[in-house]
Amino acid sequence: MKNLDQFIGSQFTWFIGSVVDIDDPLLSNRVKVMPYGFYDETIPKENLNWSTVMMPNTSSSYKGFGSNHELMVGSWVVGFFRDGPSAQDAIILGSIASSTDGTIDIPEEAQLNPPTNKVHKTEAGHLIEVDNTPGAERVHIKHTSGSFLRMEADGTINMSSSNQTVNIVGNTSITGNLDVSGYTHSVGDVSTAAGNAITLASHTHTEVPGTGGASSPTPGTQETSAGNGEGGPVSSEPAE
Repeated sequence: MKNLDQFIGSQFTWFIGSVVDIDDPLLSNRVKVMPYGFYDETIPKENLNWSTVMMPNTSSSYKGFGSNHELMVGSWVVGFFRDGPSAQDAIILGSIASSTDGTIDIPEEAQLNPPTNKVHKTEAGHLIEVDNTPGAERVHIKHTSGSFLRMEADGTINMSSSNQTVNIVGNTSITGNLDVSGYTHSVGDVSTAAGNAITLASHTHTEVPGTGGASSPTPGTQETSAGNGEGGPVSSEPAE
């Protein structure tokens, strides 16, 4: 660490400023800041130095691991100059919530009193919320499209897709009952473990060459597939 003596005594120089550029050409988690009271405020941002953003201890900031800052152009920040009164080498310590154009600069979901939830919301509108409200604790992850995953206080997990499509790639195991409202389609075999059966209230066999075409169950019957694990025969049984 260079010039350690400048971190103590009268040379330690604080500032408050606003972010004017976040497009760091070195992709090194830097921003450009206008530190008020130090420079002519009409100076072009191209003439400002890049400032390093200090990250929390939860980010290793080492060998490609950690996280990046989320400052935006217009964010108010607090920092200090590593080179003291020369005011050329800045470290950004954190941001300050304020009110921009009459809008409170914290997420609407976090504007609770008392503040019982923890909210992380991005510029695009993606949301991660951890709600610690007694008796109503939940974890909520929401996409800007409206799709969400929410874990309720009783442990129930609710998931919704804004375009009515959820794709799962890979093997999927379900322990318990599976209730389906709507059409169920399989592009492969459907089988059961030995000793079990598949019971269908009604269905139509898709035509397979050489099998005599499609067939439908007799009205008022259920169809049961023998559970031999090999796609056994289908029989019609009176519906109860």
